[in-house]
Amino acid sequence: MVSSLLCTVILLFSLMFYLRIALSFFPAQTGGLMMQVRELAFSVTEPVMLPIRRAVPPMQGAAAGFGVDVIILLIALIVLQGLFCR
Repeated sequence: MVSSLLCTVILLFSLMFYLRIALSFFPAQTGGLMMQVRELAFSVTEPVMLPIRRAVPPMQGAAAGFGVDVIILLIALIVLQGLFCR
């Protein structure tokens, strides 16, 4: 029961995270639907990403807009899904 609930939360968060990544590549107009979806995705994922971003120093020569925090969170989500979503 708890594992199932945790798996659902992880999957929903993962979807928001992937949506955040996808929408970060496209410009959004202020007040548009895409901007509202982007703000929702950022508001859900930013509380998790901010501590990672603070703990990990920025990489020298990293591609603009794609940081180490994204990679760390992506790996963490894959590991959590492997542990709880069987």
